[in-house]
Amino acid sequence: MRRWLSKNLIKIYAFLAFVYLFIPIAYTMAFSFNDAGKSNLVWQGFTFDNWKNPCGAPQVCEAVGNSLKIGVISTLLATALGTMIAFALGRYKFKGRTSTNLLIFLPMATPEVVLGASLLAMFLNLRINPSFWTIVISHVMFCISFVVVTVKARIASLDPRLEQAAMDLYANEKETF
Repeated sequence: MRRWLSKNLIKIYAFLAFVYLFIPIAYTMAFSFNDAGKSNLVWQGFTFDNWKNPCGAPQVCEAVGNSLKIGVISTLLATALGTMIAFALGRYKFKGRTSTNLLIFLPMATPEVVLGASLLAMFLNLRINPSFWTIVISHVMFCISFVVVTVKARIASLDPRLEQAAMDLYANEKETF
């Protein structure tokens, strides 16, 4: 028994961790079929009404639309800015390069909740009301470090002679990129 337990202990811990993580999701899924109205703490009966018209609840579809817009816009901005930063860090030597590297890795090392609370406090201290664009800026700030790290690793593995060959064949910087 002891040998079996020592062999499977990590699997047991992983199973318990997944159960712990999925309990709130299962609870929410089960109670989405509850016929309770606004108070959804006690089971009142089974219904499909909540699923027949998902936009029936106020502002649900607007929130989903805003989430999709924020995701698309912040992804495009973080990808463009992160690629430019990674290219600069990977190909050029300039003053402040190590400080820039540190600042890029800082959001990755900071817990998301701390970063979000810090950005909210900064926006409020600067008297900037939280809005759609402050959320986009916050998402870009969080995502840009992941883009920079990924693209910088790819740029480091590229042969710089390929860029030189493209420029020898009369390609400008944009075409070479």
